[in-house]
Amino acid sequence: TSVLLCNSASRSGQSCDTVTCRDSLLFAKKTELCLEINVANISGLDDQNNETEMTDFKASVVAFEVQKNFANKFFSNKAVAKSLIDDTSGNLLDNLYKLLYVFTKNKKDSEKTTRNIIKIAIKIGMLQRGDKFSREEKTNLVQIQKNLRTVAMTLISFYQVDHTYDRNFVIKYLTELETLLKNLISNHLTDKSVGRVEQIFGVVKTPEFLDSVYVPKKNSEMREIMGTVVSDLNCCLEAGIL
Repeated sequence: TSVLLCNSASRSGQSCDTVTCRDSLLFAKKTELCLEINVANISGLDDQNNETEMTDFKASVVAFEVQKNFANKFFSNKAVAKSLIDDTSGNLLDNLYKLLYVFTKNKKDSEKTTRNIIKIAIKIGMLQRGDKFSREEKTNLVQIQKNLRTVAMTLISFYQVDHTYDRNFVIKYLTELETLLKNLISNHLTDKSVGRVEQIFGVVKTPEFLDSVYVPKKNSEMREIMGTVVSDLNCCLEAGIL
């Protein structure tokens, strides 16, 4: 090939070195262009994969599996057959998963936290339907529901009203809610379930997570998703779910 290049260069009155140099530059430019295209394609695939991972989680499917398994183990009647996760709460959980995914950048961790929320909610709901709680526990459950409602309204207010975010206030109520939940389930569920409660709050009550949602410009993507979560929370409050 180099001989042909030299012969061609001689006929055109150009030196072999000049032609070789030009060919080298042309090859380098083509290589650089190919690399840029490949990088762009890889980046595009990464974006598509991230979007897929954010949307392929369905709370309603997980809830059905959890409820079915728990009912088979602990209940013999059909009093608990009705689904405990409706479309409204399902949407909230789906969007909470997206919020967690953007925060952790890890599909497995985000699914773990959301699944744990679903498992605890389903099991408490089924214990209630199966009339497994004592009178004192029922009183505690009412307190948990009030606390949860206060947390939901606080999260909505902090998002909708500028300069009202109080991290310590949220952490205080979330910590109280965690303690109440652990005390309620400890006599009915395993230590593994208590550990699930601890795992959930080990994520959602951290300053890093809360600040990423509420501190302006800290995480614009989480802030945007939180707008949908707030809308879902409002729907759950209006429907009496929270």
